[in-house]
Amino acid sequence: MRSSLRRFHSLHSLVQLARFISRAPDTHAFQQVDVAQAALVASWRTLLQSGQILPFDSVGFQTYSENEEDGILLYIFTVAGTTNKIVVEISSQDGRICMASNLIIHHRWSGFLFDGDSSFVTNGRRFFGRHPATRSFPPIDLLSLDVDGIDLYIWDALSVTRPRVLVCEFNNIVPSDRSVTIPYSPDFRWQKLPAKHQFFRSASLLAFTRVSRTKGYRLVGWNALGYNAFFLRDDVARDIFPTRPPDELDGNPFTIAMRKMHWQNIAHLPWVEI
Repeated sequence: MRSSLRRFHSLHSLVQLARFISRAPDTHAFQQVDVAQAALVASWRTLLQSGQILPFDSVGFQTYSENEEDGILLYIFTVAGTTNKIVVEISSQDGRICMASNLIIHHRWSGFLFDGDSSFVTNGRRFFGRHPATRSFPPIDLLSLDVDGIDLYIWDALSVTRPRVLVCEFNNIVPSDRSVTIPYSPDFRWQKLPAKHQFFRSASLLAFTRVSRTKGYRLVGWNALGYNAFFLRDDVARDIFPTRPPDELDGNPFTIAMRKMHWQNIAHLPWVEI
């Protein structure tokens, strides 16, 4: 067991060192990261065969994601398996900081990436132009949702496909016992709000959990900073990833600090109860 964990930490360090190399337009650099991540997956599968399930805080790493979500997502799909390796990301920017990019680039997934900024779309097409084209058929394995606004309305309205895994950014400033979101506005932009109100956006974890339950999904965890949640469809790896209650987030240090600094500034604003 110790030797397996030593191998895991060594591979984790290699992937961390390759973070910036992997973003460079160099074929050899991409291949190096491919090999490192393939070895990491093999190590996880070995541990899984011996009954070892690792906590999210020991599998996370960052290649293209904002924080350590690349590693968590790769671990979830290593354990839960995939159907067709298709990902949808809403608000993907140009792909350089993106939940989908590591899976597309290093694990040969296909993807549908969307962004409302035309410059990001142009740069994203250029960025992904050096990789194989994506395909266009549902169902999908992963939906990544992060628009910093009407996220919950988009998730609630989605009916054309049922991803096996949802990763979404939620508003961790809202207390865990509040099931709320912002009022619907198709042109909502938090940047237009007064500075002290700019965290009035998205929805609480409890609101996402309630809507997800109606769609057949369960909350299985969140990232270390406590604002990106992971939901699995109920038929996916239920015996491996149990449901977690939203109020477990109350012990997250970053969440505690954010609530202390910002909740008083937005608590009185017109939240919509879910």
